[in-house]
Amino acid sequence: MPKKIIILSDNIPGHLNQSEGIAALLKTQFDCSVRLIPVVYNLHFFRSFITFLGRHLCKSITPFKARFINSFYQNIEVNHADLIIAAGGNTAPLAAALRIINSVPLIQLGSPRGLSPDLFNALVTVERYYDHPANIVVDITPNKYSPIICSQASHSQNMQQHLLFLIGGEGIGYSYTQNEWTALVNNICSLQKISGLPITIVTSRRTDPRIEKKLRYELSKLPMIYSAWYHEGSINFNLAPLLGSAHSIFVTEDSAMMISESISSGRPVTTLYPSQIKSPLRYQKHIQKYLDSSFISREPITSFSTKDISDSAEKVQRHSENLKEKLIERIQW
Repeated sequence: MPKKIIILSDNIPGHLNQSEGIAALLKTQFDCSVRLIPVVYNLHFFRSFITFLGRHLCKSITPFKARFINSFYQNIEVNHADLIIAAGGNTAPLAAALRIINSVPLIQLGSPRGLSPDLFNALVTVERYYDHPANIVVDITPNKYSPIICSQASHSQNMQQHLLFLIGGEGIGYSYTQNEWTALVNNICSLQKISGLPITIVTSRRTDPRIEKKLRYELSKLPMIYSAWYHEGSINFNLAPLLGSAHSIFVTEDSAMMISESISSGRPVTTLYPSQIKSPLRYQKHIQKYLDSSFISREPITSFSTKDISDSAEKVQRHSENLKEKLIERIQW
C-alpha cells in the first residue's frame, strides 16, 4: 500500500520546489503517492491577520484551537494521509493544526518564525533555530534535483556537454548595472571560444525582459541549442537534463533556489555576483556556508572563468542520504 503524502502549497514556486524535493527524497525508499493541495483562505482579504492569529494560537495549541485555525481555510481533506509536507511561514500554522486534528506526522520547511519545534515532527532549516531533535539543519536547501536524477535525465535525452548559465536579476539586495550585463555577455563569448563547448542560457521570472532580449540578441551567433527563455514561454522548465550534462554551471547569486538546484546536480558550480549587494545577513551566511563547504566557487559577474573545480556528486549524495535517514526517524515510517 503506497504511503500517502500531502503537500500544502502557498503557490510560491520556491516553497513548492522544496516540498517536492523532500517528497522525492522519501520516494527513493518508499512507495509513495503525492497529492498537492493549495492553501486557500476563506477570507482572502484578511489572510495576513489569519496567519498572525494562527501563529498566536499555535503558542499554546489545543485540539479546539487547531480546529479554529482550520476553519479559516477552505476545507482540506487529509484522507488518512501518512505525511504532511509544507514550506514557508504562511503554511506553518495550518500545517500544525492539521497535524493535531488528524494525528498525521508533519515535515515543515523554512524559518519557524517563533513557532515551537514541538509543533512539527521535523523542522528542516538551513540554520539552527532550536537545540531540539525536530530541528534538522541542512547544508543544501531541499529541491527536486539530485546527481542521479540529473544524470539519468541527461543520458535519456542524449544531451551534449555544455556550459550552463542560470540567470536571475534584481532581488534580495542584488542589483546589476548595464555594464555588468555587458561584461557577462563578453565573458560568455570568451568562455565559449576557449572551451569550444556550446552555451546554454536559462533565464527566470526575476530576469528583466530587456536583459533577456539583450542576451538573446548579443549571444545569437553562439551555439545555444538548449537555451530556455522565461519571457518567451519557458516557464516551470525542467532543469534536470541541462544540469546533468553541464561541464560547469554558472548561476547569478540572487537566487537561492537556482543555487541549491545547481549544487544538487553534483556538477561544478560558480556563483556570479555584482558590485552592488545589500542582501540580508542571513542570506550572506547562506552563501558563505556553501562556500565553506566547497559546494560553490564565487566570482564577480564582470570577470570569471572555468576554474578546475571538482564535482561534488558524492558529497551531495551523502548529504541527501543523511537527511533522509533523519526524516524517516522523525516521522517514524
